[in-house]
Amino acid sequence: MKKNSLQFNELRELLLELGFAEADEEKKSVRFVHPATETFLLFHVYGPKEIVNDRDMLVVRRQLVENGLIEASALDGLLQKASA
Repeated sequence: MKKNSLQFNELRELLLELGFAEADEEKKSVRFVHPATETFLLFHVYGPKEIVNDRDMLVVRRQLVENGLIEASALDGLLQKASA
């Protein structure tokens, strides 16, 4: 995976399109839950234009691909478009 340049607002949009619901966790973190697969992702509070750190993107990739929410190649294509 290339160096990440995905902004949090772009990741948020992708997760919502994939069926995740968003919930603030006491202003300390942001949680996304995919009810059908019981997949959840927890992030520190990012600013909308802040670049998502590489560790968080590795977790996102693993969870989305392993839970069958997106193909690895499709995710890579979306990330490549976002960084262009």
